Amino acid sequence: MKNEQGFTLIETLIAVSLTVILSATGLYGWDSWQQRQRLWQTACHVRDYLVFLRNDANRHNSEHRIALYNDGEKNCLASSAVTGCDSGGPFVMKPMWPEVTISDITPALGFYGLRDTAWVIVSNGGRIRLCNAAGEGACQ
Repeated sequence: MKNEQGFTLIETLIAVSLTVILSATGLYGWDSWQQRQRLWQTACHVRDYLVFLRNDANRHNSEHRIALYNDGEKNCLASSAVTGCDSGGPFVMKPMWPEVTISDITPALGFYGLRDTAWVIVSNGGRIRLCNAAGEGACQ
């Protein structure tokens, strides 16, 4: 009588099933984490863009009104110094990730340079809302 070493078919199927279940759970968690990171990175990008506009308004005693342009597929924030998303340059901010959208912006949000001080004129605080599959975040 031979004494064979190895795994039975049932043991192999259980091991493969557990591996598939754990992998699927890990992939879902990874995708969710990536979505949250992309939303956070875009919010930081918007913040840096607003700081740039404030500093430019202060430095050049100029005004930058911020508008949301949306052509269906892509959207962007642009200063009154340029028109539309296609003009490019530092006065246009496009989201880095295509799945992150800018859904809302407070009307009349802008920076106005006055006597070496850049003022932000907004109604009720001002808001820029970013959205993606992970949820929604607001930059104020």
